[in-house]
Formats: sequence, structure tokens, C-alpha cells
Amino acid sequence: MKENIKIFLIALILGMVVAFALSYKFREPIAFALNPEATILYVASYNNIDTATSKQANYPNSVIYEEEGIYKIVIGIFSDEIVLDLMKSYFQDQGLTFYEEKIKTNSHFLQEINNYELLIKSSETSYYDTLNKSLLNLFNEYIKGFN
Repeated sequence: MKENIKIFLIALILGMVVAFALSYKFREPIAFALNPEATILYVASYNNIDTATSKQANYPNSVIYEEEGIYKIVIGIFSDEIVLDLMKSYFQDQGLTFYEEKIKTNSHFLQEINNYELLIKSSETSYYDTLNKSLLNLFNEYIKGFN
């Protein structure tokens, strides 16, 4: 009987060590799946859709994102911190003043964003505008799916 208890305790301790090691190694992918978030960069927010639509004309390739009655003119959406920093620098070089905010999304949408973010990381700044336009089109389709 005492041998069974020893084997049980050894197996329990070994299982705890393995579980801790695996949870430490896979912490980021688990957080990605449980709490999918992206960061939007927006230039203005309005209480009225008509005002937002008229002001959107000043920002080509932007998207209007509505959240709780507030309409934001979004110029970018990103999930990777490196890409976010690259694009913030790119927009600042263009003389844009913007705000950033985290929004909840789903993991499938984030996986699609990651494909474009890989291209942004590996391309020159001359391609940023085209890639960002594709990201915004993807975001526009995503938000239309909820309306």
C-alpha cells in the first residue's frame, strides 16, 4: 500500500512539473486564443454617422467603425506590436495625428491579419499603403459581418 502511495505522489509531482513547463512554453498562443485583440488607429470619432462620413473623405482608404454610438475613422488595424510600431511611424511621417485603441476580435480574423502583417514586416515602406488598404478592406468585411 505504501508503494502505491509513493508511485502516486511521484506521478502527481511529475505531472505538475510537466504541466507547468508546457503552460509556460505555450502561454502566448493560449492568451491569443482566449483573448483575441487587435489595435485600431483612428484619426477622429463622432457621435453622428453623417459627420463621420463627410470627414472620412479627408482620409482615403479609411473605414468607419461604430462602437456604442461612436463612429471612428479608422486608418489601420494591427495585432503585432512590431507592425503597430512600424505603421505608427509611417503615419506620423505622413503628418497624421491619430489615437489607438484595443478592440476585441475573433481569432480567425487575427489569423487573417497576421498574413498581411508578415508582408508589412518584410516589405519596404512604399508598399505599406497598399497592404494597409487590404487590411482595412478585411476589417470592413469583418465589421459588416456583425451588422
